[in-house]
Amino acid sequence: MKVLALYGSPRKDGNSAILARHFLTHAEKRGASVEEINLNCLQLRGCQACNLCKTKFETCVLKDDLTSVLAAIAEADLLLFTSPVYYGDVSAQLKMLIDRTFAFLRPGYIALEQPNRLPAPKPLVFILTQGHRDSKVFADILPRYSDLFGWTGFAKTYPLRAVDVYHQGDAAKRDDLLVQAQTLAEELIPNSSAG
Repeated sequence: MKVLALYGSPRKDGNSAILARHFLTHAEKRGASVEEINLNCLQLRGCQACNLCKTKFETCVLKDDLTSVLAAIAEADLLLFTSPVYYGDVSAQLKMLIDRTFAFLRPGYIALEQPNRLPAPKPLVFILTQGHRDSKVFADILPRYSDLFGWTGFAKTYPLRAVDVYHQGDAAKRDDLLVQAQTLAEELIPNSSAG
């Protein structure tokens, strides 16, 4: 099983990355192959609303570092998105990637039973971390993106939300979050390493 992890935080060792790597460690133990991409290290642009992916081409026409990332998304068996909450939403780095997945949608997607060019929705582990300790604050983010991904046929989302992880490294001290990450890996990755 191919797992593609896409890190949306500019902090390589931030709380969302800590939880992602815990998930990936357990995924690898179960025999998954893992590829990690830090979006902050890429040269990327947001969707230009040119609509060429609906009129003349079947892929995004922008040529930047996201070109190969979008191809890797299409080939992956399971996706992992991570982001801290920045100013009430996912990071700008992850949002640019999400917007560019618009290219996966077929022309006339709103009326289609199978709106996505991908053969089926991919399992997507979505890790979101926030420093704010009130769980009601920013509670709309994961459901909003999960609904969008489901509606467009892009992904079936498995969320992991970490609240009150303000300081870098706080997630590593939270057994409840580490257990959630491990449990998701054990539920979603078939154990091909078992003898």
